[in-house]
Amino acid sequence: MVASMTKRQKNVGPRSGQRIPVKVTSEEKERIERTARQVRLPASRFLRELGLGYNPPSKVDLESLYWLGRLRGDLGRLGGLLKLWLVEAPGQAISETEIKIALNTIMEKQAELSELIVSFEVAIRQ
Repeated sequence: MVASMTKRQKNVGPRSGQRIPVKVTSEEKERIERTARQVRLPASRFLRELGLGYNPPSKVDLESLYWLGRLRGDLGRLGGLLKLWLVEAPGQAISETEIKIALNTIMEKQAELSELIVSFEVAIRQ
């Protein structure tokens, strides 16, 4: 009797082992598992949350947002170096107008990245 009391009871708790069998092809199973890994959830929890209407948070979007921010910063530093070069060595090797064109292009790309970052942040919050 003591042995039966110490034995672990299965199928007890909030998710007491209830299953919903779903037949999928091997390609579908791989795709589901790949998507679950991308959002860093086990496949069962990923499917449960989707089935209950929850949107799992995407870690991929957060990583993309991080790298977009880094890229924007790199463009800013590059623009700063070009400005410094214009001040310290005007007209050397490359004409000043070409440098200004490059600087304007960098600033435009930096602004585009800023807009993209804002749209990413809005999409993540939804």
